[in-house]
Amino acid sequence: MMRMRTTLLLICGLTLTAVPMVGCGGGGGSAPAPSARPTPMKDTGPAEAIAEEEPVEEETARYSYNSIGKRDPFRSFIAKEVVVIGDGGPLGPLQLHDIDSYQLRGIIWNIQAPRALVEDPDGIGHVVELGTLIGKNWGKVTQIKPEELIITEEYRDPIENELIINEITMRLPDPASLEAKK
Repeated sequence: MMRMRTTLLLICGLTLTAVPMVGCGGGGGSAPAPSARPTPMKDTGPAEAIAEEEPVEEETARYSYNSIGKRDPFRSFIAKEVVVIGDGGPLGPLQLHDIDSYQLRGIIWNIQAPRALVEDPDGIGHVVELGTLIGKNWGKVTQIKPEELIITEEYRDPIENELIINEITMRLPDPASLEAKK
C-alpha cells in the first residue's frame, strides 16, 4: 500500500514538472512575450559583415472628424419648429391655423400620459398631449379620451368683460366613412 502511494506521488510529480515542456508552447508564462519589433542582429565576427537593417515604421493615416459646415447627426432632419411672433407672444407650429382646420388622426390611450396625433392643413402630423397649445386663439388640450380630443379656449368678452370658455371637441373619423372615400 505504501509502495503504491509513493509510485502515485512520483508519477504525479513528474507529470506536473513535465507539463510546461509538453504544453502548447509558452503557456507557462515564464518565457518573455515576443516583441513587436524585430531586434537588430549583432555582428558575429570580422569574417562576415552583416548589414543591419533599420526598422521600417509603418505610416498610418489618423482620421480626425471636422464638424465645421456639416449638420448635427443627432438632430432630426424631419422636425422643423416654426416660431412666429404674434400679439400674445411667440406662436408654436400648432398655432398657425384655426382649430377647425386640424384633423384628429389617432390617439394613444392606455398609457400614463395619453397622446394624440393631429394633422394640419399642410398634411404634417403633430403629436399633442395635455397642455399643448393649438389654434390661433390660444386653445389648450385639456382632455384626451379614447375617441376624442377636447380643446379649451378661454377669452374675455370685450363688451361685458366676462370670461368665456369655449370647448371644442375633435373626434376620430369613422372607419366606415374612410373606406367609403377610397
